[in-house]
Amino acid sequence: MTPLWRFGATPVEVLERVAQCGPAIEVIGHQTWRGFPHLDAADERDWHDAVGRLGLRPAALGVYTDLYRYAGRALTEDEALDELLPQFEAAARLGFPVVRATLGMTPGLLRRALTAAEHHGVVLTFEIQGTTTPDAPAILDVLALRQATGSLYLGFTLDFSLTTPDLPAGLRTALLRLGLAPEKVDAVHRARGDMGAALDIVAGDPMRTMLVAGVLGRCGNTHPDDWAHVLPAVRHAHAKFWDLDVETVREPHSAWLKALAAAGFDGAVVSEWGGHELYDRADADPVALTRAHLDVLEAAR
Repeated sequence: MTPLWRFGATPVEVLERVAQCGPAIEVIGHQTWRGFPHLDAADERDWHDAVGRLGLRPAALGVYTDLYRYAGRALTEDEALDELLPQFEAAARLGFPVVRATLGMTPGLLRRALTAAEHHGVVLTFEIQGTTTPDAPAILDVLALRQATGSLYLGFTLDFSLTTPDLPAGLRTALLRLGLAPEKVDAVHRARGDMGAALDIVAGDPMRTMLVAGVLGRCGNTHPDDWAHVLPAVRHAHAKFWDLDVETVREPHSAWLKALAAAGFDGAVVSEWGGHELYDRADADPVALTRAHLDVLEAAR
């Protein structure tokens, strides 16, 4: 629904569209409310009223800490934690049982953030997506802390983009619209496993560079079996798809659903369409696409 934000829709107006798809919802705090995590009383009241009226169930809230907001240095652990604390508090007030953060916290910040999440009664998860590997240090740090503490408030958000057999067809559409020659578009697709080579092909154009880096970095080649040791720690999931033909993800998404079920997963699996980055607004109705994708997921369980 990102284009709706860009054209001035309010959070309630977007929720009314989302409600046509299903009950479980995930939002990004900083995208949804200006000034987040500091919400005024009217924003909170409108949120709770809309969630109740529409029969929605808050599943996860995206939270962030901008580690490089100051030029020339990263935030200290104290500064980063100061950014996270009010976001955890907001999640609890808004009724979200899970917060989704980005991988890569230092072990010290990770432990302190977990303590804060436990205090507010929200599960702290870190998103695994795209080209992340099962042995990545950030993954191992979270698993080690889970084992050391036994905390039920720490885990992962797993994104099905970890298994993306083919690059999105929409990437070709988007690059052609941005004026890249067809033979160079083909070269980008052939260079999928070599990010440097792919970026060299589009070098000099910021829009093409951002697009290629963003998509290739979120299209992985691992299989659910590779993640068997991680799956028991998954508390939330994204079924990511990019293209207008939802059938292209039936097989990989079915494999992930079965693997999660076998690991005892009982959280929400939310549909996440990335096509708004690749297609024009007139190309597709995101609600219709999401509904079709959810039908695929239901049939694949």
